[in-house]
Amino acid sequence: MLSEFQTRKLTHFFNLLDFNDNGVLTRDDFEAIAENLCVLWGFKEGSADYKRVIEKSHESWNSFIQFTEDPYSIEASLSQWLGFCDMNMMSIDENAYKALVSAFVSEIFDYFDSNDDGYISLDEYVDLFMAFRIEIRYSARSFTKLDLNGDELISKNELNLAVSDFFRSDDENDGGNWLFGFWKASKI
Repeated sequence: MLSEFQTRKLTHFFNLLDFNDNGVLTRDDFEAIAENLCVLWGFKEGSADYKRVIEKSHESWNSFIQFTEDPYSIEASLSQWLGFCDMNMMSIDENAYKALVSAFVSEIFDYFDSNDDGYISLDEYVDLFMAFRIEIRYSARSFTKLDLNGDELISKNELNLAVSDFFRSDDENDGGNWLFGFWKASKI
């Protein structure tokens, strides 16, 4: 069962994903985030890169919606999102959880490791903030909390720890809580 603290974090993430602020997640929300990325990276509409990023957003949506109460639905409410997180993040065995976290981290790297060097730099991390419309002023502080070894890069291992903390931790001091910015100030 999600704690009140976890519910607040996950509601923040839902609000970031709900790109049009209509209270439900749809494929269009995921596509809008991808379109933001295309603008950031200068991919022209119709180009191969643009189509690849948009298709990836459709895959992300399809992956998410299959685990909700109704895998044939065209939208998911906040309660369905929280149910998805509770069922798929909190109520599964540790190996299954690690596999989900690893898949999520791979997806983040697919989108944001733009130079394919196996790390997320601060500039690439700022792209994540811009794609999700997170206040940029929190990006450097968030990045520092995730860069555990201080090498000015976020490795897959560091991101695995951050994602795991974000979804499961009930400790407000864990750095992974900053994965998607300063959520305490968001519209929860």
